[in-house]
Amino acid sequence: MGDAWTIKSLSRGLQLLDLMAEQPTGTTVKWLSAVSDIPISTCYHLINTLVESGYVQKDRARQVYTLSYKVSYLHNQLQSSRMIPQELRALAQKVCRAVNETSYVAKWESGEIIIHYIAEGDQALKVRSLYAGYREHAFVHALGKAILAHVSPKAFHTYFLHHSPQPRTPYSRVQWDEIQRERLLTRERGYSLDEEEWEEGICCIGVPIFDYTSHVWGSVAISLPRQRYDRLPPSVISDLRYEAQMVSRRLGFQGEPQRTRNQA
Repeated sequence: MGDAWTIKSLSRGLQLLDLMAEQPTGTTVKWLSAVSDIPISTCYHLINTLVESGYVQKDRARQVYTLSYKVSYLHNQLQSSRMIPQELRALAQKVCRAVNETSYVAKWESGEIIIHYIAEGDQALKVRSLYAGYREHAFVHALGKAILAHVSPKAFHTYFLHHSPQPRTPYSRVQWDEIQRERLLTRERGYSLDEEEWEEGICCIGVPIFDYTSHVWGSVAISLPRQRYDRLPPSVISDLRYEAQMVSRRLGFQGEPQRTRNQA
């Protein structure tokens, strides 16, 4: 849709909510105006409207604004409507306990790769820029690679056209031939690797999950610092693959995995 179909004030209000989400301890109208390039008088009107509607609250002691419980309510409603099977939550938690590293579950959903669940261990390193609902840069993180290796060529090309690969670090492999080589390698060995492609100093290992249709449902992955990754016993990957296969069976997967049909 073009600009003629949009409501500018609503777009600006949503922009302010996005900016406030990046400042969990609170921020001022002056800062919001400076960062958003929205005139300060307009910012005041928008913030007052958001306060009145319950999406923003003012901390009068510190004279800053924060997101309110109502935003959390919307998030909880969204999450509950996209609940992942208990088997996947249990798998993430089990893996997290076994290796004491953060584990993630992502789902292939309507042509998107979306992180749905994160479990953290005692010594786990959480990649702070990854969160439930995140759906970007799948070409350079293990969750995305594990899924993209098993979608159909048509679905892959559609995804590629709508998600232009972008490097996140000097180690990111985002050229077409590199991505295709990685897809083939991931299928052959049964797991994906992110060796500092998403974030320097952090490595990830991902494995696919299949469902009763024999198509890829999603993936599970662990993240860990490079120094622990370099010392990781091979048995960890074997165990991760085995657990993923068992969960795939519980989701109804019966035979050899087939590439997912394009859902576009």
